[in-house]
Amino acid sequence: MAGPSGEPPQSVAAGMAGLITDAALARDGRLDGSILGRLFDAMPIRVTAADAEGRFVYANRVALGMFNLRLEDIVGRTVREVLGEEMHRRTAPLLPELSKGSPIQWTDWVTYGNGARRYVEQLYSPCFNPDGQLIGFIAFIRDLTDLREREEALEARLAALNVAETINTAIIKTSIDPIMVVDEAGMLVDLNPAAMATFGYSRAQAVGKPIGELIVPPALRAAHASGMARYTATGISRVLDRRLTMEAQRADGSLIPIELTISEIKLPERRVFTAHLRDLTEAREAERQLERQRERLHQAEKLSAMGSLLAGVAHELNNPLAILVAQSTLLMETANDPGQKRRAERIHAAADRAGRIVKSFLAMARQRPETRERAQINDLVRSTGEMLAYGLRSHDVTLELDLDPDLPEITADRDFIGQVIANLIVNAQHALIDLDPPRRVSILTRRKNGHVRLVVSDNGPGVPEAIAGRIFEPYFTTKPAGVGTGIGLSICKSIVESHGGTITLGRSEAGGAAFTVLLPISEAATAPAEEQAPEEAAGLAVLVVDDEADVRAGLAEMLELFGHRVLPAQTAREALEDGAVLEADLVFVDLRMPGIDGLRFRDQAIAKNPRLADRVIIMTGDAVEGPGAIQRHAGEEVMVMEKPFTLADVRRILATFA
Repeated sequence: MAGPSGEPPQSVAAGMAGLITDAALARDGRLDGSILGRLFDAMPIRVTAADAEGRFVYANRVALGMFNLRLEDIVGRTVREVLGEEMHRRTAPLLPELSKGSPIQWTDWVTYGNGARRYVEQLYSPCFNPDGQLIGFIAFIRDLTDLREREEALEARLAALNVAETINTAIIKTSIDPIMVVDEAGMLVDLNPAAMATFGYSRAQAVGKPIGELIVPPALRAAHASGMARYTATGISRVLDRRLTMEAQRADGSLIPIELTISEIKLPERRVFTAHLRDLTEAREAERQLERQRERLHQAEKLSAMGSLLAGVAHELNNPLAILVAQSTLLMETANDPGQKRRAERIHAAADRAGRIVKSFLAMARQRPETRERAQINDLVRSTGEMLAYGLRSHDVTLELDLDPDLPEITADRDFIGQVIANLIVNAQHALIDLDPPRRVSILTRRKNGHVRLVVSDNGPGVPEAIAGRIFEPYFTTKPAGVGTGIGLSICKSIVESHGGTITLGRSEAGGAAFTVLLPISEAATAPAEEQAPEEAAGLAVLVVDDEADVRAGLAEMLELFGHRVLPAQTAREALEDGAVLEADLVFVDLRMPGIDGLRFRDQAIAKNPRLADRVIIMTGDAVEGPGAIQRHAGEEVMVMEKPFTLADVRRILATFA
């Protein structure tokens, strides 16, 4: 008997045709027990027969058992009544097609009237009477639900695997980190684009080659081969699933730091190893940059602390220096004995030099915006040389000056250009420390093509050609750790360029380093006019407020020398309470005093005596924090006299009020 995919044998079809013709006989169930009935009941598939109107005339045991029905329950009933609406929609259109004589076959999911959803293969075979009229059809139904469900489950698993494989492939290809796959023999099976970019190999160059020859540095290849052999033989590994840091070799032979994790994958036919790598070059450079930033911050903090310490020391020195300068000035003015006058002049010169050194230190420690004024670079060289004289002398270094006396002026920030000169001298001194005498630092100034040329040179070893191009880079230094910060020359370059000049490195005639600075000549540079003695105010009542008795007394003697009456006060409170403020025509007050400081005293004095609004002179030896504090409190128009002051300084102040 043919299965559902073919027509039933001719004898079966003829028997069924007779059965369908004698519908009454079929409805009486007379097929049961017949040879044809036993044949259909023995079949493992469902067999049903219906007449030309689509009413059932027969169903075998398997078909009836599926719906738990008896033959009498279905005979004479339609497909819709027995199997439900969906099967009716599927079979009703088939009758006209079956009348043409060809069988019809289809396979699909169907839902029966009892709610059962099955995947079936159905074959409808038409039955005709001797006159060729369609009298019904036989349906052979094979239930393939279990098979189809297994197929769908397998398809789903395969689809999931395909999706997972696609995702994994995409992840590997788009990973920014290198990924390499190696077999048990250590041969490269695959690598992703990031690995090709990192190590400089194409796929064709790398796949099939030993991984040890591709990325393992020569010094590590023996250990790599030993580890692979040990794991293959014993299964013991020291590197699997651990995060390791080491060096790897690129195609060009260069070495890079990497982070490496190796994992084992067991496949049905073999096992492979995946290596996930990360190029640490940028991370290491970032760490180095961070360490350099920390060091820079540390150096900046040290420099700031040194600046504050220097400012404090200089402030403390300025008061006794002010006394020395004032008293030596008075002694010079009043001495009748020539010998005494010469001694006073020597004391004054030494005190004045000490004052200039302190001011130079303070200028370097002071942090403020650049200012511009006419300046003579020779004066800056001399004052800087005086400031550094002890250090040079103690290291047995001779400072040789060759200064053009006819140099025109430049427009510059005196403090900043002084800082440039000081840095160049100190660098030259350091270059000479390890050399045998003679040790010489030379400074030359000349006029050149609209510029003033300053050359600071030494007879040291010079700067090696290999690093000469980096000498002005920030934080680049050739000095030992703890000696240099690497910021001096970069600051010099920045200052000089901000003044419209240039600084270059060359070699001196003695073979050492020679730094040449070119600064533009001041547009207003002319021959200096002779200074005329300022007119002096006379007969003023001058209030002097300073908690240092000797400073107060020295200034009082200077003022009295100019014919003024002095109202001395040790504290601001004393001056305010004694009524001296109301009597005063002019006030000199120290900035830093216990109790009421100079700025608050100024406010209260003006409140009591409005005539003093522009006649309060602030005295200060704090050239670092003092100017800023004065400007923030009272603006830029407040008159300031820095300590130590000379008779000429006092005279210039008094001339303002003549």
